[in-house]
Amino acid sequence: MTTLYHTDTTPPAPLPKFIRLSNGRIRTDPATFTADEIADSGLIETPSKPDYDPTTQRCVWDGAGWIVEGIPTPEPRYTPLDSAALIQLLETAGGMTPEQVVASNDDPSLKYFWLLLQVTPYTSRDNLKLPAALTGLEVAGYLPNGAQAVLDAWPTS
Repeated sequence: MTTLYHTDTTPPAPLPKFIRLSNGRIRTDPATFTADEIADSGLIETPSKPDYDPTTQRCVWDGAGWIVEGIPTPEPRYTPLDSAALIQLLETAGGMTPEQVVASNDDPSLKYFWLLLQVTPYTSRDNLKLPAALTGLEVAGYLPNGAQAVLDAWPTS
């Protein structure tokens, strides 16, 4: 493994092709650099990276040493659903029956929800009105498995 070097302001890297000594001289053959010359040029030998699991962690240089941190889980990208796909999700994940879908469409307290489905080609899980609409279906007794079941089962891309 290649030895890495850093300074107070640079990240770890292999030895450069040349170094400037404190007396101003420049050395240009890394194979002949002595430990004293390397130190005199301001380079510091970087410690080896610690052991870590690259599938769940990453090892980063913080300017003074290596830090092992967890790899952040990417935010899911939810698929926008057309009205038919949303109704299918309400049935499969939410437990609605076709009769409950029809009855909720006739419920005056839910007319706004169904109107939005008619005028909007796609419903996004990130739509700020969606949780309230699903909660309205749940509270009215049309969504047996609950609003959260629908949100949890929302497909991702």
